[in-house]
This record gives sequence, structure tokens and C-alpha cells, in this order.
Amino acid sequence: MKILSLSAIGKDKVGIVSSISKVLFELGCNIEDSTMTLLGGQFAVILLLSCPKNTEVSKIKTKLKTSLNHLGLSVTVNEVEQTKKDTKNYGDYIIAVYGADKAGIVYSVSRYLADNKINITDVQTKISGNKKHKVYIMLLEVNIPKSLKIDDFKHCLHHLAEDLDVEIFVNQADSTTI
Repeated sequence: MKILSLSAIGKDKVGIVSSISKVLFELGCNIEDSTMTLLGGQFAVILLLSCPKNTEVSKIKTKLKTSLNHLGLSVTVNEVEQTKKDTKNYGDYIIAVYGADKAGIVYSVSRYLADNKINITDVQTKISGNKKHKVYIMLLEVNIPKSLKIDDFKHCLHHLAEDLDVEIFVNQADSTTI
């Protein structure tokens, strides 16, 4: 099998997912992992595909361009090198950040995580509430290395939360519900 990544973005329209998945199905590709979301009127797609070994990336790009032209999507397809990491983790954790919206929250939290060798596997942000009471919400899924003590990690995040004037919560993800 050949592993490919596909990303597409464009103005939201009905039929984007159906059109992309039809082309992939016709080419014998399987969608193994995906993230698709609507952001500010733009529909964004990121897919991880397994395709037959003899699949040519150029053929997929051409077929997608031809089939999706009417949707006005910008599409990128790349081959992904398969690697195996031997990283020992506690498991997946969820970090939730809540506070007043201001510049620098994502940078400060992600910089702290990177400095501590914590891998971010997913990030979602949004502003919630009304005009008077807006709340910035950021949810991160992370892998924490065994070398980092969870209590020390939570203690440092508490200080970061104070510096940013936000609340930060850390919980172990429950993989049994997936």
C-alpha cells in the first residue's frame, strides 16, 4: 500500500465530501483518517489515504482537478513516508483552555508544549458567548512523554494559566469511547 495525504480547501458547497470520496473510491483509495470542517465559510479537508502501490500521485491529482473543478477547491496530494516511532507515552491527554479572547494564547500554550517535548495531535479553537461575554475556547489533544511527570506538568500549566489570565484543565483521554 502507498500512503498519501490529501488536503483541500474552498468555499463551502453541498457535495464536496461526496465528490472527493467518489474520486478516491474510483481510484481504489481508502480514507483511513480524516478531518473536515467549516471555518468562516471555507470548507477544509485533510485526509490520510491508503492506495494501491502502483497508484501514481499525478493521476490522482489530475482526476481530482478534473472532477472537482466545478467546486473551486484548492487540492494538494502528497506521498507520506511511513515511519514507526517508538515513543513511550502515558497516553492521550486533553487540554482545555478557557478565557477572554486575546492574541497569543495559542502561541503561549503551544510553545510551552513544544518546549516540553509534548506532541500536539489535534487543536480546535472557537469563540463562544455573546458580544458582552466572549469566551475563547481551545481544546488540544496531546501525547505526553513518560519522562514528564504529570503532576509537574499540571503545576507548570497552572502558572502559565495565571500568566495568560485563562483557565487550563488537563484530563486523560478515555480511549474506550472511541
